[in-house]
Amino acid sequence: MSFVLAGLDLIHGDLPVVGIVGLSVLVRSTFGFGDALVAMPLLLLVIDDPVSVAALVAMVSLVTAATIFAMDHRRLSLSADAWVLSGAAVPGLLAGLWFLRVASSPVLFAVLGATVVVVGLLGLLSDPQRWRVPAGSAAGLGLLAGFLGGAFNVHGPPLVVYGTSRDWSPERFRATLQAYFLAAGVLLVGGHVLGGHCSRELFDRFLACLPAIVVASWLGGVLNQRLPVERFRRAVYAILILLGLVIFLRSIHG
Repeated sequence: MSFVLAGLDLIHGDLPVVGIVGLSVLVRSTFGFGDALVAMPLLLLVIDDPVSVAALVAMVSLVTAATIFAMDHRRLSLSADAWVLSGAAVPGLLAGLWFLRVASSPVLFAVLGATVVVVGLLGLLSDPQRWRVPAGSAAGLGLLAGFLGGAFNVHGPPLVVYGTSRDWSPERFRATLQAYFLAAGVLLVGGHVLGGHCSRELFDRFLACLPAIVVASWLGGVLNQRLPVERFRRAVYAILILLGLVIFLRSIHG
């Protein structure tokens, strides 16, 4: 009983963080990505430490991917390209982390945000299935996704372009991106741990978020299976537009 009460006190003390993380995981579990779009800007309103926020989001992302895999292991619909995308992302992640350390600049975030908005608009205004994206481009797009994830915490756009051009169903889209996030998450969390970014306070916040992660992962899976394919595609690209705008505005306001 004392353990349960301690857990409730922990959650209550970080209720805004738990709520934000739960909402972000719901978005991620429903659409396959987009948790950083929700979590990063909102968490920075309650945690005045961008490094800690990035570390927390990385930990949540890793556990979310593992939770979705555990829940869906009997009906996973992975693309054959899942491990190509994930493997190619590893050197990209390392390059992105290095690039962020030596060349962080508001101009870079502005360019990235504008690019993501353009990709989202193209996806809404045209049919990505008609884009000429060869099957052999998985490694290159995985490398680019890793670089963007390491440098800007934004893995999604190259993966979205590849997945929609291959006409993945919502189930395959969600499962394949989780395979990518699982592999990338191990590396990112390891980097944060080795970099000394995971304090006891941060770990306590992460523990408080675990129940919300599990519930939101399950609920997002239910929503994912009920989304019509065309509506799903348009929702994914709408999220990209919002993601790009958030990044662009962040570059202006610092």
